[in-house]
Amino acid sequence: MKRTILSGPRTSPLISEAGISGGSQKVIASVVGLACFSVIAMAIPSGVLLISTGLVAVIALLTVAVLRITVTVEATDQTLVVGCRPFYSRTIPLEDIVDASPAPPSSLTEGFGVRYLGQRTWGLLVGGPAIVLETPRRTRLISTPNPESTAASILTHAGKLRDR
Repeated sequence: MKRTILSGPRTSPLISEAGISGGSQKVIASVVGLACFSVIAMAIPSGVLLISTGLVAVIALLTVAVLRITVTVEATDQTLVVGCRPFYSRTIPLEDIVDASPAPPSSLTEGFGVRYLGQRTWGLLVGGPAIVLETPRRTRLISTPNPESTAASILTHAGKLRDR
């Protein structure tokens, strides 16, 4: 799902932006809502309603932050900026990019946000289609609505577009 962020002017061209799909948002909100209801229901007879209400408020705020996560890929003349807004951003020199290619789609099982997936691989995930971005030090799995064009655009910016 593509979203527009109205947080101010961009300083670099946006290559890709992906957000959590509406279906996944509903599932997450439903599960968290049921959990919060259960916490409050158990707090009433135990006499810790004030503390439990505070806990539910914190959980609700964290859930809203997670549901608003967007994965972005931006380019400048010298760098690629990958981010999982509002929590994470990393700048990668274009000269370090070895390859970019479409990857299998991610799902709820991989989670959302910044994830360590093992074997020097990090994920910036919101579910759905993704690309694999390789550098000498690590591999990144990055959610994007259009993996083919995102990978091609990254390789073009890096000056490494090959015939595929």
